[in-house]
Amino acid sequence: MRNLRITPVIAVLIAVEALAVCGAVPANTSPALASETRVQLKPEVAELIKQSTDTYKKMKSYRHTAKWSLIIPADGGEAHEDANFTLALERPNRFVYKMDSQSRVLPPVAAYCDGKTFINFKAKFNPTPVKQYIKVKAPESYAGINIVDDVEFRPIGTYIIALMLQGDALADKDVRLALEKATVKPTVMENGKKWHVLEMPFGTDETPITVYIGHDDHLIGKSVQKGDPKKGEPKITEQIEGIKIDNPIGPASFQYDLPADAKQVDRFSAPQRPTDAMRRAKPGQSARNVS
Repeated sequence: MRNLRITPVIAVLIAVEALAVCGAVPANTSPALASETRVQLKPEVAELIKQSTDTYKKMKSYRHTAKWSLIIPADGGEAHEDANFTLALERPNRFVYKMDSQSRVLPPVAAYCDGKTFINFKAKFNPTPVKQYIKVKAPESYAGINIVDDVEFRPIGTYIIALMLQGDALADKDVRLALEKATVKPTVMENGKKWHVLEMPFGTDETPITVYIGHDDHLIGKSVQKGDPKKGEPKITEQIEGIKIDNPIGPASFQYDLPADAKQVDRFSAPQRPTDAMRRAKPGQSARNVS
């Protein structure tokens, strides 16, 4: 995700019954792989991330639904918005990330690969409504999809999982910088399950994000942005449900009904590198090492 970064603090501008809401999106202008930059994590943070990454990267298939709940300060009150997202992977190269629900605030998004074709669909509401998609030949593996620079993930927990499924939670610059400042808090019990609690300041504003990671299974189960009404920052809760691991995933899961008015383009109207849709490796070079 190069231009519209991962959005724990959402970029929104809507009028809903005379209600205007505005947020900010941190931008990443120079993404780099963790292997290219010296990373200094606290030992307990490094161990926690390693345990989770080792768990996810070994999975042959994975699927979850992320239920996103937003509480947005507005005119002395609150506006509420909910959205559902799907993340699914079946190796070697079938993948989907999409928003399943319609939203007044969030434009639709989908990136999906059925094993033969990769389609990346993006839309925006403001200032001018746009619906565009890029269609290219599928990469040989999930690692060939450039989820860092191109795919517009919104739920932070889902994005970190997608990175871990590729084997590198630190591949994204903003996530890496947040984890370098992260701390591990005492474990908690919720719904009969023990959780590690990871707190990290995200983005240039260092918005506090809390990620809950299973103590025993090392799976991410929830993320929370507390928000700040005084700054107009929304509270965002992401609950990850319906997790399925190493179970067959039907072909229909890796499809998406594009809007009838979506336009196929060679590149998106926002500034973007021509190869952002996929990592294009030179002969003898690993796709994951192309920056």
